[in-house]
Amino acid sequence: MDTVRIAVVGAGVIGLSTAVCISQLVPRCSVTVISDKFTPDTTSNVAAGMLIPHTYPDTPVPTQKQWFTETFRHLSAIAESAEAADAGVHLVSGWQVFRNVPSEEVPFWADVVLGFRRMAEAELKRFPQYVFGQAFTTLKCETSVYLPWLEKRTVCLTPWTTSIYAQGTRGCLTHDAW
Repeated sequence: MDTVRIAVVGAGVIGLSTAVCISQLVPRCSVTVISDKFTPDTTSNVAAGMLIPHTYPDTPVPTQKQWFTETFRHLSAIAESAEAADAGVHLVSGWQVFRNVPSEEVPFWADVVLGFRRMAEAELKRFPQYVFGQAFTTLKCETSVYLPWLEKRTVCLTPWTTSIYAQGTRGCLTHDAW
């Protein structure tokens, strides 16, 4: 059988995550990641991702909940693994506070995160300019750590067929280059 050749454009969180997923799902494929920038020079590098979804009016809520649930489970598995520190993925607890009571006091994702609850009045007193709040535990992804971890996984999953190209800067990385 011929090797399936796949190109992924972009080396941020989405591009590298896509390359890893393809490498896992398509046997004996050749994945090439093409980007003008790689970590630490991507837009993804400057953001730490707190997993809290927002509602998109043109996408059915059940679809959004499915996406969020799958992402939460995937990142939870990383956070619970021996690779959690290397991947920069961990649990984080906190509050989300509002100046006005939101139209949905219990968001669609409340049963996906851990320990979701409405903040008590005593807790809200710490934030006098806010009238409503939610407390929960979710996941945080430190992208400056996560991106190099994804790069290594992209190459190591299929070391004989994975290439990463940066326009004129990085060349081709293979398993041996790591």
